[in-house]
Amino acid sequence: MKRIILSLAGLFSMIITAGQNFDNMMSKKQVDCSDIAYNSGLYFVQFVSENKLDSANQILQYWESKCGMREPVHRAKLLLSIKQGRLEESLITQGIFNYLFNYQSRIAMIQYSNYYSYDNYKSYYGYIPPGQEFDQFTRTLAGELKKTCKSGSLEYLLTEFYSDNSDTIFSKLQSDEYRRSTLAMEYRKTVYEYVILPELHMSWITGIWIPTGGMKNLGIHPDLGFQMGSKHRRMNYDVTLTFKFLNSPNDYYARRSSADSLEKTSHFFGGHIGFDLGYDLYTRKQHEIQVTGGVAFEGFDALTEDTDRSLKSASAGTYNINAGVGYRYYLKDNLYLGIRAKYNFVDYTLNHVVDFTGNPITIQFIVGGLNNIHKKMNLNALHYKLRK
Repeated sequence: MKRIILSLAGLFSMIITAGQNFDNMMSKKQVDCSDIAYNSGLYFVQFVSENKLDSANQILQYWESKCGMREPVHRAKLLLSIKQGRLEESLITQGIFNYLFNYQSRIAMIQYSNYYSYDNYKSYYGYIPPGQEFDQFTRTLAGELKKTCKSGSLEYLLTEFYSDNSDTIFSKLQSDEYRRSTLAMEYRKTVYEYVILPELHMSWITGIWIPTGGMKNLGIHPDLGFQMGSKHRRMNYDVTLTFKFLNSPNDYYARRSSADSLEKTSHFFGGHIGFDLGYDLYTRKQHEIQVTGGVAFEGFDALTEDTDRSLKSASAGTYNINAGVGYRYYLKDNLYLGIRAKYNFVDYTLNHVVDFTGNPITIQFIVGGLNNIHKKMNLNALHYKLRK
């Protein structure tokens, strides 16, 4: 009995001890990046203010090891390296523009008091509350460093950005003054990543269809339609649909089938559907000159249905192989006015409805647009004018 009592007492004691250990475990506070970033930022301010630059470097290394390279860490490392007189190239070549955009977003948040953005995206903003000690100190530090940097140097450009919150940095990187700098080369790489993205293309077409050869009797007809496709760098790919209308100014002869006799008519209504390919021979700011080529099917209604005589309608159809040149003038990055001339190789005698053929010329006036929201948004953020 005594042994049983002792065993039960020991077991009870173990349960109580285990319960206390679990209480300690469950109530122990876990240190996360919110605490690490906030405190590291304050220590960075203290160490730089006391000119303890080695300690400032060490706290930044610790901060980065625990929370990763985020915008506040990058900003602090960049300014500290300038203060120490040795701007680290790795800070320029490893995704700097993401950090610059992030900082601009932070400044906008402070300017318009949109602090709810920080509450929703603390990780994106590096767990550093906007507008507080760390932000104020880095802005002041950048202003002091700018006074010591040579005008026109990369260090001057960066300290100007972080002290004056200037968005002219992107415009200046496109100037001759900075074009040979490491940051300008990174800028061009970043711009290129977006410039080469394809864009959706749509356009409205109006023009005239001019028959030649044996088809001259059909007369000139208005040409209306649209295109839809894409533009990728210098290449243009489009599906084209157009309609030709108005009766012929002159009578001509057509048959309903190869066995029927010819009938006089002036009726005319045509269509064209095909695939066009274009290449930009010359691009300069708002101007673009293209060579174009395409394949299509087209035709026109020659004879209408005659229900009184139980006669079916008849249409002449043909393949179409075309080549031409075009010009676009961009009113905006994504809106242009254009003109295009094409020479069309056709054979309207293929289905024996008419006995004449020729090679029509089409002259088209175009209002078109290009769009890629992701491309446009990022190039606008980089202050890069794609076609200006």
